[in-house]
Amino acid sequence: MRAQARLPLGLAAAHDGRVLGSVARMLAGKVREEDGAVGGVPASLFRPGRGRGPWPAVVLFPGITRRGRAHPALRAIGRGLAAAGRLAIVAEPEGLALGELTPTSVRQARAAVEAALTRPDVAHRHAALVGVSGGGTLALLTAADPDLAERVSIVLALAPLNNVSEAIRVITTGVYRDGDRLVPFASGDFFRLVIAKSVVACLPQADDRTALRSRLQSLDDYAPEPLTCLREWPRDGLGPPARAVVALLANNDPQRFDEFYTALPEELRAAVGLLSPITVAAQITAPVELVVARADKYIALADALSFSAMCPTARLTILESLTHVVPTISPSAARDLARFDGILVRLLAASYS
Repeated sequence: MRAQARLPLGLAAAHDGRVLGSVARMLAGKVREEDGAVGGVPASLFRPGRGRGPWPAVVLFPGITRRGRAHPALRAIGRGLAAAGRLAIVAEPEGLALGELTPTSVRQARAAVEAALTRPDVAHRHAALVGVSGGGTLALLTAADPDLAERVSIVLALAPLNNVSEAIRVITTGVYRDGDRLVPFASGDFFRLVIAKSVVACLPQADDRTALRSRLQSLDDYAPEPLTCLREWPRDGLGPPARAVVALLANNDPQRFDEFYTALPEELRAAVGLLSPITVAAQITAPVELVVARADKYIALADALSFSAMCPTARLTILESLTHVVPTISPSAARDLARFDGILVRLLAASYS
């Protein structure tokens, strides 16, 4: 009940309009915003407008976007949480603003949460984790860390990617595996580029990694058919790991995907596993609010269904009005909003513990 009562105040502060923003500041004080670092990770902090704490903490991870933690929607969420009485920390691990998810991103997400838990202005030495898209992937991976699992109060993951190896199958061959079946799925070019960047970034440091990464980074975020440059890449000058990655990403034959994936060096396949929450789903002990679109434009619904089947604490909510993380105007939008209200209330309530 207390969380539900605080939620409208948080929403008013997030909107920050002339009327609603003024009401929120009058009732809760002006949210205090600060940019800095937490655990060596660039971060934006949003403190409640009154008091010195300690406060229940929420650590948020942005999605894969050039604007990173400066994205207006993330800053609005930070203000809203602070107005609702939480210390909101929007942490930006390396890679997200470059359009890639890497093992370094995972390590830095964990470092940010570890540092947040030791802050004197954090109550209970616990934190709730929130992540959007690729940030949701990082939130789930962090919640599974054995050293942190018992100190994560709840996870809200909005449209995360849970299985990177299946994502590689989708972006290269246009199908995903559902049991023994291969099911067609058309993903967007932005997602193809993100996955390709992430796989290349997992290569060991070498000139060919630098060249491949530079070529992918030079493409526009929404460049059509971004894998074409890899299909045309001369492979004779590549070392064995890079040659295996290019062969995998250049293949478009569903029947040959497993052959090319198995040919990756073991350390590369291990790195892909490190980016996949489904591999550690059973280790998550905190409640998980997994929120996905029924018809996501990037990720097949099977990805979320498989994760929720593996994670004993997951509550899966499928929204009709989402395309990925952005809501659309539709007859189901009001019902989806009511369901999301319940998710936010559970997030605020769990963050007290």
